[in-house]
Amino acid sequence: MYNDLKSFGNISDPELAQGIRESNKGAYQELFDRYAPRIYHFSVSYLKCRADAEELVQEVFLKIWEKRETLDHTKNFKAFIFKIAVNTIYDFIRKKNMETAFADFARSNFEKTSDQTWHTVIFDEMTENLSRLISKLPEQQRNIFLLSKEEGLSNDKIAEKLNLSKRTVENHLYRAVTFLKEHFHYNSPGAVIFFYLCCG
Repeated sequence: MYNDLKSFGNISDPELAQGIRESNKGAYQELFDRYAPRIYHFSVSYLKCRADAEELVQEVFLKIWEKRETLDHTKNFKAFIFKIAVNTIYDFIRKKNMETAFADFARSNFEKTSDQTWHTVIFDEMTENLSRLISKLPEQQRNIFLLSKEEGLSNDKIAEKLNLSKRTVENHLYRAVTFLKEHFHYNSPGAVIFFYLCCG
């Protein structure tokens, strides 16, 4: 089946997954043709930038190829692809300068004011508020949160670095984010996107 490139358009996602797992480039190309347009439109809806969405699509499919040996053809392959897309979007946003992102959001969502430093003042206040809350986390939770959100380490890398199980890292991270979400002041729409950029 996998030797006939013309047949790829007619095979199911699980069969594609199996072909990709076996490093078949024909199956990989079919997957790209089948899902790249969907991921592109999905990404544009979040990033609001076609160039960024195009870059993100390439990154998503690179990750799929890098993870090919772990693909499980018995599971929902479409859900797996879009989970990678969502995580890549989050990573993409985190890599951008946070203050610039917030300033852009403020300019497009709030009335203009004669005080040109308004959004910077608000940003600084929210940064201070979040930093104060982070300092209140138990030491283990705080360390894991900072490794994840500030240094961008994966849960697997954090577990290895701190000599913990992945499940323990996940639990600490979940509790840290839950605490911050409960105590952070959502007094404006800008606060929502600020928290998402920092902790999402």
